[in-house]
Amino acid sequence: MKSNNAYLKLTLAIISWAGVYHAANYLVRHLDMYSTAFIRYLIASIILIIILKIKRGRIFDAELFKKNCLLLISVGVVGIGLYNLAFFGAEKYLTANMVVLIFSFSPCLTAFMASIVFRQKIPLTGYLSMLVALSGTIGVINYANPACGKFFCTEIFTHLSIGEVYALFLCLFAAIFSLMNRKATQRKIDSLTITSYAAVFGCIVLFFSMLMFGNISEITHQSINFWLVMAYTSIIGSVAAYFWYSEAIGALGVPKVVVALNAIPFTTLVMSVIFFNQKISLSIILCGMIIITGVILTNLSLSKK
Repeated sequence: MKSNNAYLKLTLAIISWAGVYHAANYLVRHLDMYSTAFIRYLIASIILIIILKIKRGRIFDAELFKKNCLLLISVGVVGIGLYNLAFFGAEKYLTANMVVLIFSFSPCLTAFMASIVFRQKIPLTGYLSMLVALSGTIGVINYANPACGKFFCTEIFTHLSIGEVYALFLCLFAAIFSLMNRKATQRKIDSLTITSYAAVFGCIVLFFSMLMFGNISEITHQSINFWLVMAYTSIIGSVAAYFWYSEAIGALGVPKVVVALNAIPFTTLVMSVIFFNQKISLSIILCGMIIITGVILTNLSLSKK
């Protein structure tokens, strides 16, 4: 019974995160990416602070912050601030399907960077699996670009669009965030504290980016539909899904949950077909399958090691 409950929560987390890609696509078509990113994490930060107060009895731990201030601030700046700017930037210029497929390479990038930062040894099969995933990512970018339209083009770097650049930076920031999160966990900082502090410091970054580049006057002119989608993105996609995911890890273990997260890209694709009547080319689907295969093989190689 407990296991079934954990699988249900994992499923809800996967569906919620898949839906965020489409929700974000809607939001940045009605409000600039800077204001959208700030509002998302302003709401999420307030909720996380309230939860932190209820669970820990206090919001701010001065001693913990003094010992880990640089790490906690960095997690917020990169993992929430820069990550969300890249995320909404990618969503502004690309479809939700393109963003999720390119982003699905991030676990392999994370593993590769971990091998450098933490001197984590990766077997040859792991590196080969990363190359498989990377080839799928390159294929997605090439097929989607009218200047190429095939699996591989030698001019890939010259025909990258601004949206694809944002998506690649999204992968990079996600990988850096994962490594810093791992470092914080090694210092015995619990995940709720990491997430809450990161949300607050990331929100500060997003606030100043909104002041400099956003169109603040447009915020009050948004429809009720906009705010409903924003509430979903902030509350369900940013907070509730995090707790469902954490509880699933506690009950099922990391390996099962990590492999299951590979369902997010395909869930996003299915949503686009069912709810938005979008057509997906066979070439893009095949490239997506190549990426997911590479990611799964990489995870298997690392778990065996």
